[in-house]
Amino acid sequence: MPEIVEVDPLTRIEGMGKIKVEIKDNRLQDLKFQVTVAPRFFEYLLTGKRAEEAPRLTQRICGICYVSHHLVSVKAIEDAWGVEPTETAVKLRRLMNAGGYVTSHSLHSAFLAVPDLAGLPAEGRNFIALMGKYPEIGKAALKIHAYGNKVVQATGGRIVQVVTSVPGGQTLQLKEQRRDELLEEGREVLELIKAYAEFVFDIYEKDTLSCSQFPDVDTNFMALVNGPDSHYDVYDGDARIISGSGKELAKFNPSKYYNYIQEAVWSHSSTKVPYYKPEGASGNLRVGPLARLNVASRMPFPVAREYEERYLKLFPRTCLQVQGFNLARIPELIAGQEEVLQMLEDPGITGDDIRVPVKSRGGEGAAFIEAPRGILTHHYVIDDQGLIRYANIMAPTTYNHPLIQQDLFENAKIYAPELADPAKRAEACWRLEKIVRCYDPCTSCSVHMVDFDLIVNGSMVEVKEV
Repeated sequence: MPEIVEVDPLTRIEGMGKIKVEIKDNRLQDLKFQVTVAPRFFEYLLTGKRAEEAPRLTQRICGICYVSHHLVSVKAIEDAWGVEPTETAVKLRRLMNAGGYVTSHSLHSAFLAVPDLAGLPAEGRNFIALMGKYPEIGKAALKIHAYGNKVVQATGGRIVQVVTSVPGGQTLQLKEQRRDELLEEGREVLELIKAYAEFVFDIYEKDTLSCSQFPDVDTNFMALVNGPDSHYDVYDGDARIISGSGKELAKFNPSKYYNYIQEAVWSHSSTKVPYYKPEGASGNLRVGPLARLNVASRMPFPVAREYEERYLKLFPRTCLQVQGFNLARIPELIAGQEEVLQMLEDPGITGDDIRVPVKSRGGEGAAFIEAPRGILTHHYVIDDQGLIRYANIMAPTTYNHPLIQQDLFENAKIYAPELADPAKRAEACWRLEKIVRCYDPCTSCSVHMVDFDLIVNGSMVEVKEV
């Protein structure tokens, strides 16, 4: 009989998950990465609701990715209704989105991932121990995270579960005084981020094992790109898919995503699993920071570009090494802060033309946004009364779920003797957890509508996925 080893619960991730490993005679028999969060049914909950309520409702999916859900939802409705928001509204949304990146990436990097990399003792691999050993780095991380929240609050109306993006624009104007305050503090925060970036890069550049610690896993990558040179953009653009060798496989408008992406379900996990349709179920799509730096041609921000060049010396395109995720977040963190400053320095950001009149109507729309963890998709069909009749949401962790499992499987084959040995098991399990944390999975975002049966007054009612 195979021995069952479980890593349960997975720590330092959003939500709940576990790894189930089967080992026999010191060899790996099977491994499953399981998201154990119960299905959330958000697509079903949206059905019958007024379309303009969707940006407020869908952000409740997550307490970390709420800005991304809020923005992509309103973009999907505007696509359905053929609405173009004002230029000032788009700038405010970009500012909010960039602030969300600063908050999310600083949270994951400093609080969740870097404690694995900083040479801390086994009993103290956490942010408290990191702050004890490197107090200035810990203080910087706290200030960076807090500043991102301030930007989100100034543009979204509050720190968590924002309320200001509506079809046609924004409901909250940014005042001159608040802009000036954020700009002054933001320049100081950029210097803190650069200091933090030096700390993380130093870890990687001094320890080349960090750049090749895990076996490479070949896969496709997908990310948003913008402009004729396919430059980096996390708010708008076309979706671009490349192979593991860097060959372009597809480039398409997000509103036509269903021609390129199909979804499946797995019996052992609560997530949906999207894949590249022309390749069938084996056409996995890796998304997130690693994918963005593989797929886009360049970062359009000068400081971030400098750190991107340093990153590419360690993880050249096309990078298949999962450890690239953790370092890729650093140029992205800088890019987020540079976009915050770019938007705040724009004279138009405080304009009062923040909204155009909109009338609800029937239509179908879909949109992408790059959430910090990767491409996030919202798709709605709206009837003539302005009510949602179909909704589909695909979160980044649904794309990455098969790749997390594949990475875990390849590494567990190496660690199998240690996993089988009780004296060495804890360290081997920690290595597996490190792989999951590279992806920064958001398991609450990944579980939505599934098929289920409901007993009502003794009768069986089948509720299909919407």
